[in-house]
Amino acid sequence: MANKTSSGIALMTLMALMTLMTPISADNSIQVTNIEHSRDRGYDYLDIYTSQPVNVKGLLLENKLYIDLEGAVASKNIETLMRRSKRVSNFVISKKGQNARLTINLKKDIEYDIVNVFGHNKIVIEIGDPLEKIEKYQFAWESTNMVKKGGLLKPIKLAPLLTEKDFSLKGKTIILDPGHGGDDPGAFSVNKTNEKIFTLQTAQAAAKLLRSAGATVILTRNEDRRSNLQDIIEFANRSGADIFISIHYNSAYNQDVKGIETYYHNPISRTFAEYIHEALVRGLKRKDHGLRKVRFYVVNHATMPSVLIEPAYLSNPEECGLIGSESFREEVASSIVKGVKSYFSNKSGK
Repeated sequence: MANKTSSGIALMTLMALMTLMTPISADNSIQVTNIEHSRDRGYDYLDIYTSQPVNVKGLLLENKLYIDLEGAVASKNIETLMRRSKRVSNFVISKKGQNARLTINLKKDIEYDIVNVFGHNKIVIEIGDPLEKIEKYQFAWESTNMVKKGGLLKPIKLAPLLTEKDFSLKGKTIILDPGHGGDDPGAFSVNKTNEKIFTLQTAQAAAKLLRSAGATVILTRNEDRRSNLQDIIEFANRSGADIFISIHYNSAYNQDVKGIETYYHNPISRTFAEYIHEALVRGLKRKDHGLRKVRFYVVNHATMPSVLIEPAYLSNPEECGLIGSESFREEVASSIVKGVKSYFSNKSGK
């Protein structure tokens, strides 16, 4: 009897192991069964129906909104409905790694939110117009900066920290440009703290992490001083640096506006900007305002891949509190470094 029981247990164990080792077929994956587009109360909606609950991530890159459904596949019998829209041109669902990816092609700048409808295996993508055109504030600041002679540029070059074990950025030179400084305070937070303080603190935190990964870092300022944008970019273009990152924090008259924006302009910067924006969105988990191509001075005139980042809003009470915390600025710095590492890793084909 003991032998039969042992054999039975062994057989059951073997069958269990075979089950675990058997590849999961597409039929056992989460199925995307239906996608319906509708319009209501001034918004566009995409209702995505799945066979079971699914984790969803969004990423807005200029005129495309990507919605990734983790571990999902499009059903062979998927049904879709698209209506006329002033915002959405069309959408298509495809495979992206182990996920289903819904690509929504856009006609204009938008804002979006993702809502999981509890208990209904349904995800709603809400698409609306931006609450405010933010670029105008940056352009206004640039106009003022360019006509005022700045203080003497005093960049500081920081060597790699070769005592660390991470050499993923060895041989790379990275310029970090903390926005504003000196008699240019930048935006004021709701508690009257200056943007220039937070941009420098964030740049210094990012510099430490980048150096720990083997990079040489150049800070365009390491103290409270203002420099002319033209002087900054002329120096950067002479430096031989691999990439340029200008760090800012945002502000708007509408205190409800919050979230992350990443800007670039030249074609050589597009791929770099994508990696930086995705790293910020995933790392900070704030509202995604998108990657945008805008002719800001530093990203327009830099000869190396360059971005200008706006990770959060000083004018929004919630995000103002976050920006004032060292832990959040450290998370911004960490996200910057993740984006930089991803860019160089994929650029070199590793």
